[in-house]
Amino acid sequence: MRYPGNKFGLSVTKPVSVWNQEVKADFRNLFKALGKAGVDAVSGKWLGVGKDAVDALSALGLKVNEPGQLAWSLIYNSLQQATVELAIDSEGLLPDAPEDLETFCDRLDLSVLEATEVAIGEDFFARPENLSLLEPWQQVLQRWFMGFGADEREAKTIAQRLPSYFPLAVAREWRENQTTYAPILQALESPFSQAAERELGWRQYQAWLKKQVAEPLLGEPFGLEDVYVDPCAYFRRKCEEDGERSRYEECDRYERVVVKLGAALREWLHRADRNDAIRVVSGGPGSGKSSFAKMFAARHDFDFPVLFVPLHQFDLKGDLVQSVGQFVRYEELSENPLDPDNRDLRLLIIFDGLDELSKQGKLSEGDAKEFVREVNQKVSQINQRTTHLQVVITGRDVAVQGAFRNLERVFHVLPYFEPEAKRYEESNEYYIDEGDCLAVDLRDVWWRKYGEVTQKAYTGMPEDLDREKLTEITGQPLLNYLVAFTYVKGKLNLSDTTNLNSIYADLLHEVYERSYEGKGKRHKAIGDLSEENFRRILEEVSLAAWHGDGRTTTVGEIRQHCQRSRLQRLLEQFEEGAKAGVTRLFLAFYFRQSGSRENEPTFEFTHKSFGEYLTAARIVRAMARIQAKLDQREKDFEEGWDERDALLHWAEICGPTRMDPYLLEFVWNEVSLRSKEDVAKWQKTFARLIEEMLKHGMPMEKIVPPLVFHKANRWAIHAEECLLVALNACARVTREVSTVQWTEPTTFGSWLLRLQGQRDYEDKSVASKCLSYLNLSQAELYAANLDEAHLAGAHLEGANLFRAHLDLANLAGANLEGVELKGADLSGADLEGAHLAGADLARARLAGAHLAGAHLEWAILAEADLKGADLAGAHLDGADLEGAHLEGAHLDGAELDGAELEGAHLAGAIGLFDNLSCPEKYRLRKPISDGG
Repeated sequence: MRYPGNKFGLSVTKPVSVWNQEVKADFRNLFKALGKAGVDAVSGKWLGVGKDAVDALSALGLKVNEPGQLAWSLIYNSLQQATVELAIDSEGLLPDAPEDLETFCDRLDLSVLEATEVAIGEDFFARPENLSLLEPWQQVLQRWFMGFGADEREAKTIAQRLPSYFPLAVAREWRENQTTYAPILQALESPFSQAAERELGWRQYQAWLKKQVAEPLLGEPFGLEDVYVDPCAYFRRKCEEDGERSRYEECDRYERVVVKLGAALREWLHRADRNDAIRVVSGGPGSGKSSFAKMFAARHDFDFPVLFVPLHQFDLKGDLVQSVGQFVRYEELSENPLDPDNRDLRLLIIFDGLDELSKQGKLSEGDAKEFVREVNQKVSQINQRTTHLQVVITGRDVAVQGAFRNLERVFHVLPYFEPEAKRYEESNEYYIDEGDCLAVDLRDVWWRKYGEVTQKAYTGMPEDLDREKLTEITGQPLLNYLVAFTYVKGKLNLSDTTNLNSIYADLLHEVYERSYEGKGKRHKAIGDLSEENFRRILEEVSLAAWHGDGRTTTVGEIRQHCQRSRLQRLLEQFEEGAKAGVTRLFLAFYFRQSGSRENEPTFEFTHKSFGEYLTAARIVRAMARIQAKLDQREKDFEEGWDERDALLHWAEICGPTRMDPYLLEFVWNEVSLRSKEDVAKWQKTFARLIEEMLKHGMPMEKIVPPLVFHKANRWAIHAEECLLVALNACARVTREVSTVQWTEPTTFGSWLLRLQGQRDYEDKSVASKCLSYLNLSQAELYAANLDEAHLAGAHLEGANLFRAHLDLANLAGANLEGVELKGADLSGADLEGAHLAGADLARARLAGAHLAGAHLEWAILAEADLKGADLAGAHLDGADLEGAHLEGAHLDGAELDGAELEGAHLAGAIGLFDNLSCPEKYRLRKPISDGG
C-alpha cells in the first residue's frame, strides 16, 4: 500500500559503529544472547529458539532522549525482534548450535556491518524495508544460521526473508513503547495527528500481511512470495445466438473468457464503479485461491488500505459493520474502517473462504447466501454517492454456486496448465483467450522460481513429471508444490495409482524422515514415536478438527480424542508431556495458532486439504479396524466385535459431523490405495452393516456421554450416510455390484430421503454421489429426487422410476432393462452404454442427454423429448419413437432397424442421411420442418 510519507525534522547519517557506541549497543552480544536463548539451562542441549527468546534479549538504548539516538534504538530493537521471529519460524532448519557458541560469535565478521552508514530520516519511517543496514545484516545472519546447522542455500534463503519481517517489527516496537519514543514526535515538522496515527496502524497491518507471505512453507527456508505465480482465471458469459442450431437447444450456451486474475482485479479497482464493487474468486481445494488472496493483499499498492479477513476467524452476528469492527480489534487497528465516521477512507476488503462460514459453530448450511446478501446490502449503502468500499470474496466452488447470479463477477481460478483437448470436452463451453494466457504453461514458470530458491537449475518442469496422467495433479498449485517437495528429495513414488492421497502420504513420510538428516536426530516434536504412531496422532488431530468446526481444534480436544482412542501413551512419549507435546507438534507440522476457544488456544491446519486427507485416512483406518474386529469375533465369540459394536464405533467416528464432497474425494482416493482383496472383504462387510442398521437402527443409545434425541438422530444420519460412502468407495475399486438385502421395495427410497432431507439448489449431501454399482433392482422410486445422482453401473432392472428426477444424473453402463421411466426427467443425463432395452420412456425428458452406445432395443420413447441428445451408435432396434422430439439430436451410427419413427420431429437431426438402418423416408439430407 502506498502512503505519502510523513515529514520528519531529523535527518542524521552515521556509521553503525558510531550509532552503537552512542546507545551502548553490541551486535556481537546480541547474536550470543540469541544463541543462548535456544539452549536448555539444565541439560545444555540445543532446543531451538523458542517464543520466549524475545524476553531473554534486553531492549537497548531506552535511557537516551536525543531523537536521533532514540530512532537508532528503535531500529536496533526492531532488528532484534525481526531476527528472533525469523529464527523461530526457521527452527526446523536449525538442528544444532555450535559447540563453542562464544567463540563462534566472536569470530563473526561484523566489519562490513559496522562500517555501513545508516541515515535516519523521513525515508526510513516511510519505507523501513529499504534501510541500508538490512543487506549487510542479512550477510551476517546467513553465516550465523550456517553455524546452527543450516546449509549455505538454506541460510541464504532464510536471511533474504528479513526485509519482510523488519517493517512489522518496527511498527510493533513503536506501538509498544510510544512514551519512550515520544521525543521523536517532537522532531516532526507537524504534530502527529489522529489521521497519522490511523495511517501508522494501517502501515503496521500492511507489514503484517507482507510477513505472512514471507513465512516458510512446510519448514522450507523460503516463503509463498518466493515461488508464487499469478494464476489465470475465467468468467462465464452468455453466448450470442448463432443461427439455426440454437433454435433446437433448450438451454442457454455460455463461453469462458480467460483473464490474468491479478490484472483483472487491479483494473476493476482502478475503475472503482460504485455499482460494480464486488468480485468473487472461486476454485476447488488446492487451486490457489487463498494464496492469491494473500498475495494480492500483501502486494496491494494503491493509495488506500486493504483488509484481509479469513472467514473461519470471522464471527458474523447480524450487522456486517459491527462484525468487521470486532475483527479489526484483534488486528491492532485503532478504528473500524466501516464506521460511518470513517467514510472518508476508501477500502478494499478481501473475505477469504466463503465455504468456511457454514461450519459448525459458525453459520448454518444456508447462510453463505445470507452473508453475501449482507455484503451486497452494506456495499450498496456505503457506496451511495461515491466508491468507498470494494469487496473480493473467495470460496470453494460448492459455496459460490447459487450465492452469485451475476456470472461475470465470478472469477474461476484455472490450473497452471489446461490441456487444449480437455478444455471443451469437460464443460461444453468454449474458451475465449484473447490474451493468450492459456498458451503459457505456468508449471514451467513455477519450477523456474522453485529452482532459484533451491539453487537447482530447473528451466521448467522436470521431464519425468511432464506426464499426461499427472497433469491434473501438477496443474494444481498446492499439489504441484507437494510433488516438488518430495520429488527434489527423491522420495516421490510415481505409479498408475498415484493420486492426491499418495502424494500426501509421501509428503508425510518425508517430513518424518527429514528428522534423520544431518546429524541423525529426530525432530524434538516427534520424540521416540514410530512413523506409524506419528501418523496415528496426526489422524486423531484431524478427527478432532473435523468433529469441531472442520479446521481448528484445541489441545484439550486432542487429549480427549486420544484418550478415547487409547492413544494417551503415545502423547506421553513427547519430551515435555502430553499437553506441551501436542502444542509443539501443532507448531511444527502443518498447523498455526489461530485464537482461542473456551480459554484454550486453537490451532488450525495451514492447508485445509491436508486436514481432509488425514481425516479420510482416519475413516479408512476405522473401516479396517471394523473388519479386523468382526473377523476376530468369527474366530472366537469372546473376542472382537459383533455388528452392533461395529456400528457404535462407526457412529463415534462419523456421527458428529456430516461428510462433504471434498472429504468424500479423499475417502475414495484412500480406499483405492488399499489392496483389492481387502477392499472386496470390506464391501461385503459394509453391505452387511447397512442391513443391520436398516433392521435395528444405529446403536445411539450406547454413545457415552448420552445424547439428547435431536443430536442422536443427527449423528445417526451422518453415520448412516458414511456407511453408504464406505460401501460405494469399495465398489468403485472392485467394480462389483454391491448387494444389500432391502426388506421392502420402498426401503432404499425411504432411507435415501432420510439421508438427504429436503434438497435445494445448494445441496451438499454426498449420498446421491455414492449410488454407483448398487443393486436397486425392483426398487420403488416413484418421483424420487435423484438429480445429479451417481448411478453408473447400478442395477435398476425392473425398478419403478415413474416421473423420477434424474436430470444430469450419471447412469453410464447402468442396467435399466424394463424400468418404468415414463415421464421421468433425464435432461442432460449420462446414459452412455446404459442398458435400457424394453424400458418405458414415454414422454420422458431426455433433452441434451448422452446416450451414445446405449442399448434401447424395443424401448418405448413415444413423445419423449430428445432434443440435442447424443444417440451416436445407440441401439434403437425396434424402439418406439413415435412423436418423439429429436430436433438437433446426434444419430450418427445409430441402429434403427424396425424402429417406429412415425410423427417424430427430426428437424436439425444429425446423422440420418447415410444411416442405412433408418427407413429411407426418414433419411435427412438437410434439416426439414417439424413432423417430417
